[in-house]
This record gives sequence, structure tokens and C-alpha cells, in this order.
Amino acid sequence: MTKLAPAPDPVRSPRPGGVGPARRRRGRDSALPYLMIAPAAIVLLVILGYPIVRLAVLSFQKYDSRSLFTGESPFVFLDNYVEVLGDPEFWMVLWRTFAVTLLCVSLLMVIGFLLAQLLLRVSGWARLTLTICLVLVWAMPMVAAALIWQWLFQPQYGVVNWMLTQVGVFGDLRAHDWFSDPVQALALITLLIVWKGLPFVVLTMYAALGQIPSSMYEAAGLDGANAVDTVRHITIPMMRPVLAILIVLEVIWSVNSFTPFWVLTQGGPSGQTTTLAVYSYTTAFSANDYGGGAAISMITVGLLAAFAVFYVRRQVKQVDVR
Repeated sequence: MTKLAPAPDPVRSPRPGGVGPARRRRGRDSALPYLMIAPAAIVLLVILGYPIVRLAVLSFQKYDSRSLFTGESPFVFLDNYVEVLGDPEFWMVLWRTFAVTLLCVSLLMVIGFLLAQLLLRVSGWARLTLTICLVLVWAMPMVAAALIWQWLFQPQYGVVNWMLTQVGVFGDLRAHDWFSDPVQALALITLLIVWKGLPFVVLTMYAALGQIPSSMYEAAGLDGANAVDTVRHITIPMMRPVLAILIVLEVIWSVNSFTPFWVLTQGGPSGQTTTLAVYSYTTAFSANDYGGGAAISMITVGLLAAFAVFYVRRQVKQVDVR
């Protein structure tokens, strides 16, 4: 007796020339994440995209004080970039920015890691007190923090000068001007940037450390690993994605720091505390060379974007290899 073949499932069998319900469902599921982030992406594109495009266009124009009255800003293409890159002062400012950024990020990562470890080991009330202090520092506007810093190190009435004079180790510092020396001024500005950026680094690292299973440390202890070994082979590898994000963000924020430099020294003395952010501002608004200032800003954006892409790809490759 011949058996009849089972009838095709009308629900699952695709129609001739069409797409089955399962494939359509998969298509909707794959598009759902993009639809959910689309509103935020559009807002960011409008808010951030337009200024960057306008800045890029301005960097190819000759826009100076004359253009403000005549409205004429002819395109000079790469002339602004050639002039900026051919200026020896730009390269001095670039190396100074690199040195300050390297010092700031290094101090932030080391001190932030130590404070995050401290948060894990102190009692509950001490952890709460330290967290509140960090949040208050984070919430303080940078302008207010820079003005307080300026008052603390003021030559005649500064609290720091008075305290150091009372100690007597460094002699009479009641009339010492910290900001007249470029090395001392850069050191104080670096400390201000680190102090202001520590809360974000500490709280982020503390959250990351709390996600590492304690069983891994227990197993390492049974194998005879010491504190340095556990940090090197467990803590740092487990925190690698968070550390990568923190380093990229802190590099961007340190390079773009403008307020502490401008409030405390305005790039002085004799331009020896000028960084890329201050250099771009003074070129545009002090020298009235808006095209040149835009070119400096675009070079800064390009350098930061190249660093971010290179560093993130390098970290991803290291994770894939391991």
C-alpha cells in the first residue's frame, strides 16, 4: 500500500518567491537594536556632527577679523594646515601636551587603582565617607576648582605658602609665586586635573573590581600566588576592558583640558604652559586667526581619533589572542 507524503506545514513552508515567517522574525529581531539606539544616534549626530563639520569647513577657509566685517571667507584649502604644521611653536605645544597627558593619565590610573582597592577593604562607614567625598569633588565645576586652587597657592595670602612657611623646611615661602615658574605651574595644573578626574576613575575601577569572583583569588592563594602575582595575572586581565575605556577617556579629557590652564596661567609665563586647547583658543580669539584655530582643533581631533582607534584595536587583539 502506497503511503501518502505528509502535507507541507502551511505555517513553516515559505511561499514561492517569498520569505518565510521565521526569516522575517529574525530580520525584525536583528533590526530591533538599531531601531532602539536610532533616536540617541540621531541626536548625537545633530549635536556633535554639525559643529565638527562646520569646524572642518572653517579650517579650509581664510577667516580672520576682516571676515567678520566683510563676510568674505575664501577657501585656502590646506594653507592653514601647512602654516600650523610649519610653526615650531606648534610642535613645542604638541610635545608639552603629550607630556602633561602622559603624566596625568599615569597618575590617574595608579592612584585610582590604589583608592579602588582601598574602597574594597575598608569598613562600610569609611567606604561611604570616601565615596561621598569623591562625588563632591566630581560635582564641583572645574572653574570653581581652578579658582580655589589659585587661592590656595596665591603668593601673598595663599594657605599653602603659609603652611609650608610654618613648617620651616622649605624656608620663607610667603611671597613665592608658584605660577611664575613653568615647571611648578605645570605640576600644579597636573595635580588639579588628576584631583578632579580621580572620582570617575576610582568609582569605575571599584565597580569593576567588585565583579571579579573571589574564588579566583582563593584559587590563586592556594597555588601560592602573592599579592603582586594576583594583581598581574588576575586583576589586571579581568579589568582590561574597563581600563581600556578609562585610558581612552582620560587621554581625551586631559588633551582637551582648557579651563585649568586658562584660569591659572592663561598659557604663561611666556607661553610655556600652553597646550593644544589653549593654543587653539589663543590662535583663534587672540590672534583673530579663526581658520588657523580651527585647523589646530581638527589636528587635535585627528590625533585623538587615531589614538582611540589604534589603542582599542590593540586591546581587542590582545583579548582575542588570550
